[in-house]
Amino acid sequence: MESNGRKTNGNHPVASIETKAPGISWGTTQNIPPDDSDGTDGTGHHQGATTDPDGMVNLDLQEVDLNEIRRRTQSSIDPDKIDIGYPIKILKTPREIKIKLVVVTLFLIIIAVTTCVLIFYVEEPLHFDIGHATLYVDSKLFELRHDNRVTRGQIGLRIPNVLPSTCAPSNKNTLCVEWNGYAQLRVDWDEDPIKSTHLDCYKVSWVSYLNDLSHRDCYSLTNAHWYGGAEVMDQNWPLEKGDLLRSAYLTGNEVYEFGPVAERYWISSHGVAIRVDKDSPLYVSVNMVNSELGKALCFEADYSYDNKSPYPNANNSNAQLEYTMCFSKDVKTVHRNMTVNYLSKPAVLPGESILTYPTWSTPSCGENDYIDQTGILEMAKALNQSGFQKGTLEIRCGYSSKEGDLDFAKSRFIDSAGMIAQIKDYGFKVAVSVNPFANVDSKRFQVGVMNNYWVKEARGEAPGLSRWNRGIASLLDTSSSNAVDWFSSKLDSFQQYSGLDYFTFDYGEAKYLPIDYKTKQLLRNPCDYTTNYANMAYKKGNPENEKGNPTVVRSVFLNQNISAIVQTIPKSLNNSDDLKTIIPTVLTLGIVGYPYVMLDMAFPLNATVPPKELFLRWLQISAFLPAMKIPVPIWEYDEDTVRIIKNWINFHQDTIAPKVASLGSSVMTYRDPIIRPMWWMLPDDENAQNCDSQFLIGDDMIVAPILDLIESGKSKASRQVYLPAGVWVNQLTDQQQKVEKPDWYDVEASLEEVPYFTRITKGYQTPSPER
Repeated sequence: MESNGRKTNGNHPVASIETKAPGISWGTTQNIPPDDSDGTDGTGHHQGATTDPDGMVNLDLQEVDLNEIRRRTQSSIDPDKIDIGYPIKILKTPREIKIKLVVVTLFLIIIAVTTCVLIFYVEEPLHFDIGHATLYVDSKLFELRHDNRVTRGQIGLRIPNVLPSTCAPSNKNTLCVEWNGYAQLRVDWDEDPIKSTHLDCYKVSWVSYLNDLSHRDCYSLTNAHWYGGAEVMDQNWPLEKGDLLRSAYLTGNEVYEFGPVAERYWISSHGVAIRVDKDSPLYVSVNMVNSELGKALCFEADYSYDNKSPYPNANNSNAQLEYTMCFSKDVKTVHRNMTVNYLSKPAVLPGESILTYPTWSTPSCGENDYIDQTGILEMAKALNQSGFQKGTLEIRCGYSSKEGDLDFAKSRFIDSAGMIAQIKDYGFKVAVSVNPFANVDSKRFQVGVMNNYWVKEARGEAPGLSRWNRGIASLLDTSSSNAVDWFSSKLDSFQQYSGLDYFTFDYGEAKYLPIDYKTKQLLRNPCDYTTNYANMAYKKGNPENEKGNPTVVRSVFLNQNISAIVQTIPKSLNNSDDLKTIIPTVLTLGIVGYPYVMLDMAFPLNATVPPKELFLRWLQISAFLPAMKIPVPIWEYDEDTVRIIKNWINFHQDTIAPKVASLGSSVMTYRDPIIRPMWWMLPDDENAQNCDSQFLIGDDMIVAPILDLIESGKSKASRQVYLPAGVWVNQLTDQQQKVEKPDWYDVEASLEEVPYFTRITKGYQTPSPER
């Protein structure tokens, strides 16, 4: 039967499907087999599949009975509502979740990395490299690197914070940076400029484009120890132990910030040396706080400071700051290379006599103090009666008619020639101290005015005037050959009529030059006055002649080429603190190129002699130095004190003088100091770098003077001494001390003693078991 296009086969409806596909005719019927039928005809062919004569395949598909499906599955779910894609969806869900998790994780990682970059990444600041140095533009930090050591500076501190640009030439060995409208910096790198010295050098040159712009460069004192520079009243070693306010870097007196020796040379424990060009209008400060560096050593070039700059600037030039920085493996190496290659060596060594026997000096004078023939003869007689018959008696001051007249005042010296002859009979040489001053009431002042021998005032029409501790005076123009020759001729006349042996030359500091001075030859650096004065003293002494005399000076500047004895600042002796500045002073003078040092003391005329213990400790230090000077009337002490003094003078003559003479070749060849810091033997040792209370003489004697008073109730003073590795002999006990590595050792000394050690071997090795 048929119903609505559907055929039935028994109880089972048969679906009839029609199609227009070619070759196949849908519309035949196929019975759905019973439950136990597989739907085939037993031959493997599907039941109900027939082929008509035209080749059309007829498929009879049994119609689906929905009720039967519901019955068989026992399900209440309507088959029409079944989602046949659900299994696939179940399979897809875990994969989608994994993908989403991966995407979210990657997103979070990107966010985290971006956040870390923003927080922790610091973009490398703009900088320029040259050799082993780096200049950071924004902060103006200048770093010099060598091995594991970094010397940090901050330069161009007076320049506004504007972005600079490079300028020509800029290459591997030259860095040129310009702050438009302000200044230009040029750094020239020369690796090993003097072959085989192992120096790495940088020449730093600042040029200002503005008349009132100064250049200020600072170097940190916080991560290295610095030495050198100027002699000062309150000397420190290393430099960071003291403070020095910003001052014009000129040779000055004991009241001035810088003393009679002011060399433009500094070295650090990192093996770095700085030498500032002599024509830069230099100001220096020590330990002034810098925001980037902490405490620092600062150099500044300035012509306009408070409109009172002592540096002449006739052409109204802009300030220039130039200096050379060199580094090597350690402080000793860089120092030796710098001095050998940048300093002239002396032609001869000082005379033997002044290095062997003491100089006995009359006391210092105030403005109205004078001495006479009687007082000087009494001094010579007292020395002779105390058992001293050798050395030089120096007449220090107060001997002339008027200050500046090179003579003995006839009213106080009835027979000056006879007086000097009598002193020589006691066994002494006789010297007179002279200076470049001529007071306005002296005869020599008038002669100098008529012949233009004095330093002039700003207009160059009249002598300039300066105040010193003996009145108002003019200064000899040491740049004028005529003035120098005239002064030397006056000294010759003085020496011939009186019988003097030689002269010592006091003063000569640039600080005494009048404001806006004028000289015959332009002195671009006022310290050139000091140089000329010391050279004049050397020429007058003529030590290169076998019959020449020693050159004794107070003030020097770039005079390392002369074999001069340099007297220290005359300091008062009031307490033990005054003793503690002596060793730093002597070490500083040695490092800046003056190995022959004579310790001086401010002892006023008619003053009471210093306390016994203080004076003996002062004298003991002096006995270990190259030359001795005693400005105190020692015969006023008790016999026991005089005995101790005599013992130390003999010690100097017998032990120290020969040793100083033996070190002369080292001085001549390498410009090595005679009195050496402890880091000379231990250049990388922190204790040695910081040690300011003991010193070396050569490389095999360590001296550790007593610098504190003996405690009440005790007979000896105690201290510690730092000994390098080796076998050392304690000269107080004659005992050997085997030192495997540098260390501190306790020592004691009575009032008559000074702890010192001599080295037997350079290093100590533990003996092998066989021995």
